[in-house]
Amino acid sequence: MIETPLFNGPNIHLTAIDPEKDAAVEAAWTYDLDYVQWVTEKPARPLGALALKKRHEEWQKKTEDTGSQYYWAIRRTEGDELIGFVRIPFVFWSHAYAIVNVAFGSAENLVLFGREALELVLRYGFTELNLYRMETSLPAYREDAQALFEQAGFLLEVRRRKAFFRGGQYWDALHYGLLCHEWQAQHQIAEVL
Repeated sequence: MIETPLFNGPNIHLTAIDPEKDAAVEAAWTYDLDYVQWVTEKPARPLGALALKKRHEEWQKKTEDTGSQYYWAIRRTEGDELIGFVRIPFVFWSHAYAIVNVAFGSAENLVLFGREALELVLRYGFTELNLYRMETSLPAYREDAQALFEQAGFLLEVRRRKAFFRGGQYWDALHYGLLCHEWQAQHQIAEVL
Protein backbone atom coordinates (compact mmCIF):
# COMPACT_ATOMS: atom_id res chain seq x y z
CA MET A 1 0.00 0.00 0.00
CA ILE A 2 1.26 3.49 -0.86
CA GLU A 3 1.71 5.50 2.32
CA THR A 4 2.30 8.88 0.65
CA PRO A 5 -0.72 10.56 -0.97
CA LEU A 6 -0.14 11.28 -4.66
CA PHE A 7 -2.06 14.54 -4.89
CA ASN A 8 -1.73 16.11 -1.43
CA GLY A 9 1.14 18.02 0.08
CA PRO A 10 1.39 19.93 3.34
CA ASN A 11 0.30 23.25 1.82
CA ILE A 12 -1.24 22.45 -1.57
CA HIS A 13 -3.09 19.74 -3.39
CA LEU A 14 -3.59 18.87 -7.05
CA THR A 15 -7.18 18.64 -8.24
CA ALA A 16 -9.18 18.24 -11.40
CA ILE A 17 -9.67 21.47 -13.31
CA ASP A 18 -13.08 23.12 -13.31
CA PRO A 19 -13.06 24.73 -16.78
CA GLU A 20 -15.74 27.29 -15.94
CA LYS A 21 -14.60 28.49 -12.51
CA ASP A 22 -10.85 28.12 -13.01
CA ALA A 23 -10.88 29.94 -16.36
CA ALA A 24 -12.46 32.99 -14.72
CA VAL A 25 -9.60 33.16 -12.17
CA GLU A 26 -6.92 32.36 -14.73
CA ALA A 27 -8.00 35.12 -17.14
CA ALA A 28 -6.51 37.75 -14.82
CA TRP A 29 -3.16 35.92 -14.86
CA THR A 30 -2.82 36.21 -18.65
CA TYR A 31 -1.78 39.86 -18.33
CA ASP A 32 1.55 38.48 -17.07
CA LEU A 33 3.70 37.69 -20.13
CA ASP A 34 5.58 34.89 -18.37
CA TYR A 35 2.32 33.17 -17.52
CA VAL A 36 0.56 33.61 -20.86
CA GLN A 37 3.57 32.25 -22.74
CA TRP A 38 3.12 29.03 -20.77
CA VAL A 39 -0.54 28.93 -21.77
CA THR A 40 -0.20 29.29 -25.51
CA GLU A 41 2.36 28.84 -28.26
CA LYS A 42 0.77 31.78 -30.09
CA PRO A 43 1.94 35.37 -29.55
CA ALA A 44 1.36 36.46 -25.95
CA ARG A 45 -1.83 38.39 -25.29
CA PRO A 46 -4.43 38.59 -22.54
CA LEU A 47 -7.00 35.81 -22.84
CA GLY A 48 -10.62 35.86 -21.73
CA ALA A 49 -12.34 33.29 -19.57
CA LEU A 50 -14.23 31.83 -22.55
CA ALA A 51 -11.01 31.14 -24.51
CA LEU A 52 -9.39 29.58 -21.44
CA LYS A 53 -12.47 27.47 -20.71
CA LYS A 54 -12.34 26.16 -24.27
CA ARG A 55 -8.63 25.35 -23.91
CA HIS A 56 -9.22 23.44 -20.66
CA GLU A 57 -12.04 21.48 -22.27
CA GLU A 58 -9.80 20.62 -25.23
CA TRP A 59 -7.02 19.48 -22.89
CA GLN A 60 -9.48 17.33 -20.93
CA LYS A 61 -10.69 15.71 -24.14
CA LYS A 62 -7.09 15.03 -25.25
CA THR A 63 -6.35 13.51 -21.86
CA GLU A 64 -9.31 11.16 -22.14
CA ASP A 65 -8.70 10.32 -25.82
CA THR A 66 -4.94 9.80 -25.83
CA GLY A 67 -3.89 8.82 -22.31
CA SER A 68 -0.60 10.61 -22.91
CA GLN A 69 -1.36 13.96 -21.29
CA TYR A 70 -2.13 14.85 -17.67
CA TYR A 71 -2.82 18.12 -15.93
CA TRP A 72 -4.16 19.44 -12.66
CA ALA A 73 -5.06 22.62 -10.88
CA ILE A 74 -2.80 23.57 -7.97
CA ARG A 75 -4.86 24.71 -4.98
CA ARG A 76 -3.92 25.86 -1.52
CA THR A 77 -5.01 23.35 1.09
CA GLU A 78 -6.33 26.17 3.23
CA GLY A 79 -9.29 27.71 1.40
CA ASP A 80 -8.94 25.65 -1.81
CA GLU A 81 -7.80 28.77 -3.73
CA LEU A 82 -6.56 28.18 -7.30
CA ILE A 83 -2.93 29.30 -7.51
CA GLY A 84 -1.59 27.55 -10.62
CA PHE A 85 -1.48 24.54 -12.89
CA VAL A 86 0.85 21.61 -13.37
CA ARG A 87 0.90 19.78 -16.65
CA ILE A 88 2.42 16.74 -18.30
CA PRO A 89 1.63 17.70 -21.90
CA PHE A 90 3.35 14.68 -23.50
CA VAL A 91 4.15 11.18 -22.30
CA PHE A 92 6.32 9.17 -24.67
CA TRP A 93 5.36 5.69 -23.49
CA SER A 94 7.79 3.75 -25.66
CA HIS A 95 10.69 5.68 -24.12
CA ALA A 96 9.22 6.03 -20.58
CA TYR A 97 9.68 9.78 -20.45
CA ALA A 98 7.51 12.87 -20.22
CA ILE A 99 7.63 16.63 -20.35
CA VAL A 100 6.51 18.54 -17.27
CA ASN A 101 5.43 22.18 -16.90
CA VAL A 102 4.44 24.18 -13.84
CA ALA A 103 2.80 27.63 -13.98
CA PHE A 104 1.63 29.88 -11.17
CA GLY A 105 -0.60 32.93 -11.26
CA SER A 106 1.93 34.94 -9.23
CA ALA A 107 5.68 34.94 -8.66
CA GLU A 108 5.01 34.83 -4.92
CA ASN A 109 3.09 31.55 -5.20
CA LEU A 110 5.83 30.11 -7.41
CA VAL A 111 8.34 30.81 -4.63
CA LEU A 112 6.05 29.59 -1.84
CA PHE A 113 4.56 26.49 -3.46
CA GLY A 114 6.53 25.71 -6.64
CA ARG A 115 8.79 23.09 -5.13
CA GLU A 116 5.88 21.29 -3.46
CA ALA A 117 3.85 21.24 -6.70
CA LEU A 118 6.83 19.99 -8.69
CA GLU A 119 7.48 17.25 -6.11
CA LEU A 120 3.86 16.08 -6.37
CA VAL A 121 4.01 15.78 -10.15
CA LEU A 122 7.43 14.08 -10.04
CA ARG A 123 6.13 11.55 -7.52
CA TYR A 124 3.15 10.91 -9.81
CA GLY A 125 5.34 10.54 -12.90
CA PHE A 126 7.98 8.29 -11.36
CA THR A 127 5.75 6.13 -9.16
CA GLU A 128 2.30 6.06 -10.78
CA LEU A 129 3.23 6.37 -14.47
CA ASN A 130 6.47 4.40 -14.00
CA LEU A 131 8.48 6.90 -16.04
CA TYR A 132 12.24 6.75 -16.28
CA ARG A 133 12.83 10.39 -17.25
CA MET A 134 11.08 13.74 -16.90
CA GLU A 135 12.18 16.93 -18.63
CA THR A 136 11.31 20.56 -19.18
CA SER A 137 12.37 23.44 -21.40
CA LEU A 138 12.72 27.01 -20.13
CA PRO A 139 13.81 30.35 -21.56
CA ALA A 140 17.01 31.68 -19.98
CA TYR A 141 15.25 34.80 -18.69
CA ARG A 142 13.08 32.65 -16.35
CA GLU A 143 15.67 32.43 -13.59
CA ASP A 144 12.95 31.71 -10.99
CA ALA A 145 11.80 28.60 -12.88
CA GLN A 146 15.41 27.50 -13.45
CA ALA A 147 16.05 27.66 -9.70
CA LEU A 148 12.88 25.68 -9.02
CA PHE A 149 13.82 22.82 -11.35
CA GLU A 150 17.46 22.79 -10.26
CA GLN A 151 16.41 22.58 -6.59
CA ALA A 152 14.29 19.55 -7.50
CA GLY A 153 17.38 17.85 -8.96
CA PHE A 154 16.97 18.57 -12.67
CA LEU A 155 20.23 18.96 -14.58
CA LEU A 156 20.83 21.33 -17.46
CA GLU A 157 21.39 19.06 -20.46
CA VAL A 158 21.05 21.27 -23.54
CA ARG A 159 21.37 24.98 -24.23
CA ARG A 160 19.95 26.10 -27.56
CA ARG A 161 21.40 29.49 -28.37
CA LYS A 162 19.13 32.49 -28.98
CA ALA A 163 15.90 30.46 -29.35
CA PHE A 164 13.47 32.89 -27.64
CA PHE A 165 12.84 36.55 -28.40
CA ARG A 166 11.62 38.62 -25.46
CA GLY A 167 12.05 42.20 -24.31
CA GLY A 168 13.98 43.24 -27.41
CA GLN A 169 16.62 40.51 -27.20
CA TYR A 170 17.20 36.84 -27.89
CA TRP A 171 17.48 34.32 -25.06
CA ASP A 172 18.77 30.76 -24.90
CA ALA A 173 16.41 27.81 -24.47
CA LEU A 174 17.46 25.63 -21.55
CA HIS A 175 16.52 21.95 -21.50
CA TYR A 176 16.57 20.20 -18.12
CA GLY A 177 16.15 16.51 -17.30
CA LEU A 178 15.77 14.30 -14.25
CA LEU A 179 16.08 10.50 -14.21
CA CYS A 180 14.09 8.24 -11.95
CA HIS A 181 17.10 6.85 -10.09
CA GLU A 182 18.32 10.41 -9.42
CA TRP A 183 14.92 11.32 -7.99
CA GLN A 184 14.84 8.11 -5.93
CA ALA A 185 18.31 8.84 -4.51
CA GLN A 186 17.17 12.32 -3.42
CA HIS A 187 14.20 10.79 -1.60
CA GLN A 188 16.06 7.69 -0.40
CA ILE A 189 13.71 5.37 -2.25
CA ALA A 190 15.01 1.93 -3.19
CA GLU A 191 15.14 1.31 -6.92
CA VAL A 192 12.61 -1.21 -8.17
CA LEU A 193 14.57 -2.26 -11.25
